[in-house]
Amino acid sequence: MKGKYGLLLVDDEIANLQKLQRTFVDAYSVHLAQSGEEALRVLRSESLDAIITDQKMPGMTGIELLEASQKDYPNLVRIVLTGFTEVDDLIAAINTGKVHKYITKPWEPGELRIAVREALEKMELMRENERLAAELKLANERLRTENIVLRHEVESAVHPDRIIFGSPEMENILRLLQRVTGTETTVLIQGETGTGKELVARYIHRHSNRKDQIFIPVNCGAIPRELVESEFFGHAKGSFTGASQDKKGFFEMAHGGSIFLDEIGEAPTELQVKLLRVIQESEIMPIGFHQPKRVDVRIIASTNRDLKAEVEAGHFRQDLYYRINVFSLTIPPLRERGKDIRPLADFFLSYCRTKLNRKVGPFRAETLRLLESYSWPGNVRELQNEIERLVLLAEPEKEIGPELLSDYIRQRDRSLARTDGNMKLAVRQLEQQMIREAMERFQRNKSRAARSLGISRQSLIEKLKAMDLSPG
Repeated sequence: MKGKYGLLLVDDEIANLQKLQRTFVDAYSVHLAQSGEEALRVLRSESLDAIITDQKMPGMTGIELLEASQKDYPNLVRIVLTGFTEVDDLIAAINTGKVHKYITKPWEPGELRIAVREALEKMELMRENERLAAELKLANERLRTENIVLRHEVESAVHPDRIIFGSPEMENILRLLQRVTGTETTVLIQGETGTGKELVARYIHRHSNRKDQIFIPVNCGAIPRELVESEFFGHAKGSFTGASQDKKGFFEMAHGGSIFLDEIGEAPTELQVKLLRVIQESEIMPIGFHQPKRVDVRIIASTNRDLKAEVEAGHFRQDLYYRINVFSLTIPPLRERGKDIRPLADFFLSYCRTKLNRKVGPFRAETLRLLESYSWPGNVRELQNEIERLVLLAEPEKEIGPELLSDYIRQRDRSLARTDGNMKLAVRQLEQQMIREAMERFQRNKSRAARSLGISRQSLIEKLKAMDLSPG
């Protein structure tokens, strides 16, 4: 055991110092000092585990020495020897953690050895607990990061790393992406809900110089306001009630990789201010920290809103808008790229066969025709859901017939057939059908339905009135 722990013995009387030395020299690496000032010099030059000091010394007292050592050597076992019966100051020092234990004179060598051994064992246990707590914290952070990534990677692990398309509109989008994937430029992806904005964001990341690093997708509107700052930027242990340990935010987890700020138009004002700082300064300020942390993150953002209109209405910061709108591209809705429907339908059919373990046949020609004639207000996401439904309903090894399609897809086709070539009537019926479908899909939420249709809320209300449907 000798040499495992280092002890500093402090007493201004040489006889007492020699007695202390004899008590511990066989079991510990012992260092001596005859004053508080000398003891501090020894502490700075040696690696020590405990300090045992006399209380009454010329100049600096024992308690003053232990107080002075507390800041720079917080894990040091601090024991004071006193010959006085007045121990109020010592008790106060113990209560504040400045002194671990006091022993009154005259002390017995055996008693002092036991006291020191118990204090060092307690210190060793505390160190081990701190080490385990630090390892657990790192493991928790790693698990949290992995869970976030895995949750979003499950889908992409099944889907190939490519964008399925057949339309010139998406071909043009891919040409634009080739210009930005190899850069560090901030990208803003615009488009209706369900058009595939996250797929495009992942495409950018996987074809960038950060492809081997982490990709963190975050929905800016899905996190409660009271948790936004902690979730995005992290916090320090004890910074607020419930903060039992340090926590990394999304930006720190994404360090070295990319962060996808999905639906940034829904970010609350307080988050917008802090996002601007991250983009401008490449640093974050976690809650409870007094120094900022540098982060190296590529930002990809998306929105289904007209951010320029949101800026004009005072709902989105203009300075943040110009920061994220460096390279902007708009994903057209599926109704404007009809040539994508067939390749997407074929892809989702193959995907759902594997996912659901269903050996169903191909689409019949009439089924594909109806799929291509439908407007898909829910875009690619709605198409995927419809194909999954078809795979569940279809008989094994048999073709997927049009009778399995959702009623609203087949009814719309019959409705268009009744227009007898009248273009104005067909357009009006198509518009009304799309409005009904959007209102049904979003449970009569006019704001969300209007956004999915690409019109303003007021325009939707007026159209509902014209259709003799109550907007309420």
